[in-house]
Amino acid sequence: MNGWWRHPRLRAGLLILFGVLVFAFGSLFLAYGQADPCRALAVERARRSAAGTMVEPWTRAETSQLSTAACVSGLLDSWGERLTHYV
Repeated sequence: MNGWWRHPRLRAGLLILFGVLVFAFGSLFLAYGQADPCRALAVERARRSAAGTMVEPWTRAETSQLSTAACVSGLLDSWGERLTHYV
C-alpha cells in the first residue's frame, strides 16, 4: 500500500487538487468573510438586493434550507449574471 503513494504523478495530482480546494475556499473567505458556500450565497444575495446588506439575516434563513450543491450553483449563477451584465 505504501508503493502507490510514492508515485510522483499521484502525489502531484493530489497536491494540485489540494491547491485548487485551498484557493477556492480562500477566495470565498476573502470575498464574503465565509468559507461556507451557503453563507456566501446569503451575503451575495444581500449585497445584490435593493434593500442592501440589512436583509442578510433573511437571506441566510433562505439559504440555510439549500444543499451545498444548490448554494454553489446559486453562487455560480449570480457570478455569471454579473459577468454578462458588465460585458
